[in-house]
Amino acid sequence: MSLRKQENQFTLIDTEDGIMKIGLQLYTIRDTFQNADEFKAGIKKVKELGYEGVEFAGYAGLAAEELKLFLDESGLTAISSHHSLKDLEFNLKDTILYNKTLGCKYIVCAYAPAGNREEVEHVVKVMGTAKKTVADYGMELLYHNHFHEFKKLEDGTLPLSLIGESCNLELDTYWAFYAGVEPCFFMREYGKKISLVHLKDGDFEGNPCAIGEGFNNIKGIRAMSERIGMEWLIVENDKPTPDGIADVGRSIRYLNG
Repeated sequence: MSLRKQENQFTLIDTEDGIMKIGLQLYTIRDTFQNADEFKAGIKKVKELGYEGVEFAGYAGLAAEELKLFLDESGLTAISSHHSLKDLEFNLKDTILYNKTLGCKYIVCAYAPAGNREEVEHVVKVMGTAKKTVADYGMELLYHNHFHEFKKLEDGTLPLSLIGESCNLELDTYWAFYAGVEPCFFMREYGKKISLVHLKDGDFEGNPCAIGEGFNNIKGIRAMSERIGMEWLIVENDKPTPDGIADVGRSIRYLNG
């Protein structure tokens, strides 16, 4: 992989309490709400379970000001939000202003096609352009990987390598694992290119699961995240069982055990 290594990449950051905080990607509990009130109720349960921050993947129709007030009352931090590549290309200003109101530090491209050179070059162009505007508002634009970005293009280059030259990454550790890349090795080599980490577990067949119930190197990822200076670890499960709240409850109990 041709992502450029950075000097002094293992300098730890100082957090308020010196300990990495645990957040949740709210996509994991999408089965718990169909409207704004249910969305708020689900977020309250997330706080009760012990999560300290949330990453959004939609807002249930709530205005940014109302959602910000609710988060403040609940004692939760808005870490980041996932958005489509189309949002970053065609709806960037509104996307930025909403997240700025929430207090998010990061805006994240959730997914993009990257199966050929043309698709990858489009992602790089959109991310490179949007990154500058996002930075003007005091936030950082990141790219969240799946496993297809680790599949080499016809010329032998890796899509994630090219994308990573245009912006920093939110490393999804399970999809890296599923792609055959050891997450801790990737994090050790390219720590300064990683701004957020999805702490995620799963099997060898592409099925995510609750933390501690799969085969990913969770303890190693947690230790390496501290080593490269992560402030937040964000739990996610694309396929929670038997439901989102029960699943994320098992995850944080494992992490606190």
